[in-house]
Amino acid sequence: MAVRPVPACGTGFHHRHLMAADSLSRHLADRKTPWPHFNHYLVAYLSYLLFYPVPWLLGYHRPTLPGVLFSAAAMLLFLLVYFAPYRKDRYYGYGEIILTDLIGYACAWTHGDWEVYCIFAAGMCARLPGRRQSITMVILLQIVLIISGHFRHKTTLEVIPGAFFSIITYMGTLVQWQLGIRNFELREAQNEIRTLATTAERERIARDLHDLLGHSLTVISVKAELSERLFTADPPRARQEINEISQIARTSLREVREAVSGMNGASLMRELDRARKALHTAGITLALTGRAPPADAPPNSVLALALREAVTNVIRHSEARTCTLTFLHDASGHIHTFTLEDDGPLQATQPARTIVEGNGLRGMRARLAASGGTLTISPRPRGFTLTATTLP
Repeated sequence: MAVRPVPACGTGFHHRHLMAADSLSRHLADRKTPWPHFNHYLVAYLSYLLFYPVPWLLGYHRPTLPGVLFSAAAMLLFLLVYFAPYRKDRYYGYGEIILTDLIGYACAWTHGDWEVYCIFAAGMCARLPGRRQSITMVILLQIVLIISGHFRHKTTLEVIPGAFFSIITYMGTLVQWQLGIRNFELREAQNEIRTLATTAERERIARDLHDLLGHSLTVISVKAELSERLFTADPPRARQEINEISQIARTSLREVREAVSGMNGASLMRELDRARKALHTAGITLALTGRAPPADAPPNSVLALALREAVTNVIRHSEARTCTLTFLHDASGHIHTFTLEDDGPLQATQPARTIVEGNGLRGMRARLAASGGTLTISPRPRGFTLTATTLP
């Protein structure tokens, strides 16, 4: 139930209205709004029927009983035709328009203001599925009205009011209908934006939880295995590792809460400290080249979470012995890139084209891309190099 204009400014305009009509048709097909909210004004147009008995009331013609009964029956038939599209959720068709016009001509002998039906027929033309068809139809209706007035020996002044109000009604109905479609499109766009925002938030939480829990659980697992080995050989060291496991669990719980509430403000300095401890626990030496992140550096959660995921992958999959971490700074001293190199023999045996990225790397890549950055993974003669970059 939408007007689909013929393209006057390019096919893009036409396709947009076709999509609007299809969207509206699907909406009505779901029976979400059996009576479209933007068509309530059609009830107001029924006030035109009050003009039908005006010639009788003003004494121009005396009503007869057959004329009154016939007019009442014609009005009931018209109302059925008028609201037919709403019972079946569809456009007006040529059948309803022609039948409404014929009802008017059939009532001419009653000497009521039968031209109101011609006005209704013109208004229906505004809801034909096509601008060209609706304009052509409303012009034909006015031609028929003028010719009919000529054969009924009516003067031009007697015919012009009917044609004038028909055109005005057509234009007003067309504007109201198109405004309703624009409002419908706006509501659909708002619903789509809310859906996309919800999806994006879910993906953000999923990435953050994966990075937070993946790293923390990996470190807890490594420390738990180390504590088990030290339980009899070095009880004080084992107790220390268990205490660190407890601290990591509490910290992870706090970070999960922050991630869910969208308040994660991870810093590179804190992540560097965690990475050093986690790699040391796993028996991997971390070598830092270049300048370290300053203590007063602003939070950079994108790079910080990327560093956390990169370190987690090294601990889980590389069996490396050493890692080299390099930070790149911009002119103002802010870090915009880090490179992590490992000497893991397991990763070195995998060609770049066979690397299968898991949820962690995909989440890291999506997070960096959202901030305008990139993620690059490349093999070396021994180990892999991972480079994460954000906009400087």
